[in-house]
Amino acid sequence: MSRISTAALRVINALAILALVATTVVLCGASVLFAMLSGDVGYNKPVTAAGWLEEIAEAASAKSGASAILSITLIVVCAIIAFAVWRRSVNWLAAGLVSGVLLSCSLVLVAWGDDNVEKLTEIATSAIGNTPAILPPAATTPAPDPLTVTQARDEITRMLHATIEASTPPLRTPEETPVTVHQTPVAAAPCGEVGARLTVDLTFRTGDNAASLVRILAAWDSAGYMPDRAMQEDFRYSTELPIERMRIRDSTTIDGMLHLKLETACAVEAAG
Repeated sequence: MSRISTAALRVINALAILALVATTVVLCGASVLFAMLSGDVGYNKPVTAAGWLEEIAEAASAKSGASAILSITLIVVCAIIAFAVWRRSVNWLAAGLVSGVLLSCSLVLVAWGDDNVEKLTEIATSAIGNTPAILPPAATTPAPDPLTVTQARDEITRMLHATIEASTPPLRTPEETPVTVHQTPVAAAPCGEVGARLTVDLTFRTGDNAASLVRILAAWDSAGYMPDRAMQEDFRYSTELPIERMRIRDSTTIDGMLHLKLETACAVEAAG
């Protein structure tokens, strides 16, 4: 049992030594490579003076970071060497010395080797004279003027005229009064903080409801409204025109009427 424990400890000790050397090799290679590539802008060269300064700062930071990591690791390895000397462990002493040499060489390459930061600074100095300090702000499209109540009413008037003209006469309300634009009530409901949404709810019959419906929808199509249909109702809508949505339903078989409802986008009173 004692022999097995001794063998296991030797294996663990050998694996630990191997891990120390392997970790040192990987750390040294990664640190040197990171520091060397930090000043390489490749094809993505900055186009402004601020961009060049940012690249220089990142390269200097990478170099300082790599040097700090290597220095801290070297201190740890020196402690391992001192411990190996105290314990008279030849294997750990050899591993520590190998790791210490690798770290020292890497630290020299990073700190005093080919200075990428200096090269990058020279390239930036010659390039900054031909670049703007910063990029100009991107052009922004000015926000459209808000829809006014007057514009919303004018669009309602226009589309009611188009609806009546597309219908087969005579046009009558359920109360048997003629349908005219000026006698069609327009309601207003509050929206937003100070806006109003205009709505129209019109029920009427024509000389031929089916034919009138087809022509009414065509008139709205011609005015630039987009089509949709759901639940036996036809819709016309827009995100740019004053009327946000119109819906119309043919209920001739029920009450002999066409039911038209429309509502505008949120409108505000014109500035005085």
